[in-house]
Amino acid sequence: MALTARAEYHSDWHVYIDDPAQGPLGYCTGTRPDEDFDPAAATRALERGGWRVTGPWTATPPKAESQFTATVERAGDRSKVS
Repeated sequence: MALTARAEYHSDWHVYIDDPAQGPLGYCTGTRPDEDFDPAAATRALERGGWRVTGPWTATPPKAESQFTATVERAGDRSKVS
């Protein structure tokens, strides 16, 4: 099942997913405070958490809650319809 991951900057960059089975999940990207968003670091953080990024990281409109989003699915999830 495809879900949306949200990258948000607080004191540093974090990625959040609202998983219907596990509830809200959050992952630290490891990017230092005051550094620009690093899509590769966000992807690695999600991979460590068992997720696969299936779409590009896309900037959101300026007033959106998150700054970037990407489509993700659980690694090994074969329920995705082609």
